[in-house]
Amino acid sequence: MDRDQLKALPASDRWVFVRGRIVSDSVDMDAALRGLHAALRGRDDRKALLDAPANWTEAVKNCRQLLDRYEPIDADMRGAIHSAIDAAAEAWSERNRYMHDLLDARIQGEDDPSRIAENVEPRADDDRYRFRLARQKDAPEVESVSLDDAIREVESIVAAMWRLRAARNFLAYGSWQSMLLAAGGLTP
Repeated sequence: MDRDQLKALPASDRWVFVRGRIVSDSVDMDAALRGLHAALRGRDDRKALLDAPANWTEAVKNCRQLLDRYEPIDADMRGAIHSAIDAAAEAWSERNRYMHDLLDARIQGEDDPSRIAENVEPRADDDRYRFRLARQKDAPEVESVSLDDAIREVESIVAAMWRLRAARNFLAYGSWQSMLLAAGGLTP
């Protein structure tokens, strides 16, 4: 769906669509991380994807450890793959905020507007307050997010997923090196 079609929907439907994209693209990013995990173990079969840790944070940690011990690559490629893992971890963390926090169009009930910092008032009909529900380090109690912010999150997830795929394909087949290096700001 292009942005003009999206903007034609009612604000609540826009959020349903974009949050749905965050969910579905996160599944693809998770699969890409599992693929990288498999490649770091010298495997390229579907069962290897299932052998990765079920918990995202554990899978990321495990990939970093495996990469640090992975011998047949040079420092630039190792750095590019670490950068891809870091970008995916950052996108996942922000994804969690959209999936696990409360999005609301207005402040209700006992929520005290005086606790909210300046410049967090919704700016448009598709802006939402994002109230923290889970204990997350350094996450604000409440902030204003726009639909454009959520769309940028979808873009971050998709970009991170492709970088993880490039890392996997480089390790498994020796291909996609230029994509991985270009995404990390390096040149082949």
